[in-house]
Amino acid sequence: MTSDTRTTSPISPAGRGPAFSLGALVLGGGALVLMVFLAIGFLLPSDWEVSVVREMDAGPGDIFDFLDSPEGWRSWTTWPEGGLVRSGPERGAGASISWDDPEVGRGAFDLVRSEASERVEYAVEFGQAMRASGVVFLQTEGSRTLVEWTEKGDLGWNPLMGYWALFMEKGQTQEMEKSLDRLAALAEGEGEGREEAAQRS
Repeated sequence: MTSDTRTTSPISPAGRGPAFSLGALVLGGGALVLMVFLAIGFLLPSDWEVSVVREMDAGPGDIFDFLDSPEGWRSWTTWPEGGLVRSGPERGAGASISWDDPEVGRGAFDLVRSEASERVEYAVEFGQAMRASGVVFLQTEGSRTLVEWTEKGDLGWNPLMGYWALFMEKGQTQEMEKSLDRLAALAEGEGEGREEAAQRS
């Protein structure tokens, strides 16, 4: 009799094929996908910039009343509600408001430049995750005013933020357009309603 020596692959306990081959393939493929995902995230730009324009049936002075103070901004833009602290002057450059909200965390809004009835510049911080700056220009066109609002920000070097930045421009554009709608409603309002809103701002 002759012995028949054969080389066989390791068999899994269930006897269904090479041990660990399927698991290793899945884990290896998942790791590769994750590495590619993170690598692309690092390469994607983490900054964004949005510009929106709206013509309003109001004078630049009426609109400026809602731009020259943090309280004015709160009347037509979306803000956190918790832990609000005001500092600096009520209006103009140096006026500031910060928050420590349980839902959105900490942040601050600062007016950095103010030119009466012409332009306002500001800076915003959301914790350590994002910084943004913006400018609103007012241009008179007959009895109407053209409002041009530009905002840009940086989400930092976190690879996941690169993907977030891809969607930030679209989402922020929609939010800023809605905000300008609210600003127009306030600035174009007549009588006591507009005056009361301007006084609160």
